[in-house]
Amino acid sequence: MLKTLNPEYNLNHIVLDQRNKRMVVNGYALGTIVSVFSYELIILAINNHLEKIWLWALPADVPIFLRQGFFLEGSLYRGNEEEFSVSLAYYVCKSRARSVYLDAEKRVLHSIKARPLNPLLPLPAGMKLKLLDESFSSEISQLLTKVFSSYPSPVENPEYLRSLFRKGRFFAGVIYRENLIAVAAAYPNLTFNRCEMTDCATLEEYRGYSLTQHLLTILEYEIKKKSALILYTLVRAQSLGMNRVFHKLGYQYQGRLINNCYICSAYEDMNLWAKFF
Repeated sequence: MLKTLNPEYNLNHIVLDQRNKRMVVNGYALGTIVSVFSYELIILAINNHLEKIWLWALPADVPIFLRQGFFLEGSLYRGNEEEFSVSLAYYVCKSRARSVYLDAEKRVLHSIKARPLNPLLPLPAGMKLKLLDESFSSEISQLLTKVFSSYPSPVENPEYLRSLFRKGRFFAGVIYRENLIAVAAAYPNLTFNRCEMTDCATLEEYRGYSLTQHLLTILEYEIKKKSALILYTLVRAQSLGMNRVFHKLGYQYQGRLINNCYICSAYEDMNLWAKFF
């Protein structure tokens, strides 16, 4: 179906994500006629029975997208007009644009910003931080599927995890008694000068030790060694713990993506957090 779009748009940046009933547009060719492009995206989404278009836009193009019915949901803008840094949404299914949890999600943000930031404590005895390689794919898969009843990407398939390693994604884990008990990942994208911090999960019996914060810290170090990318993450907007983790690490709240993905057996709003260097 992507062949119905003009190949000049760079189709490699467009994903038809049936798992989450959305289209993801990570960018588009410079010089694109935005009014035409947005119309064709909407038609493509309708034809593929998708409910939402999630699009990263150039700052200068945002007013045109808004006139075409897109909504502003977040931004990674740091003054560079040539970066696809503004997160927009178009809702083919109008009910998906509505969230009944906005008040509760605002209370989560207020709560984490009101609480004091305690220093990060050392890991408990016997726990070790480790950068993971492809050989851990099955263990990562098992951990993520145990923590989440459903997930936006096919992490239940170890081969999918192996493909991420081959694409240059970074994974870090906490090992305890030779078992993987926590994981986090970094997905650098040099094309768009950004890196998503994601796939954070800790087995329930080992929570409360700030393991995710430890993992994200070493992943940030690895990313900063390579380039000055914008670090960002999408956090379940109702999760007090995970939003607090990124707040403590110096990330800034940058917006909320409504019903953005299917996780834990429901569509959920995701908070956008970013750290700029």
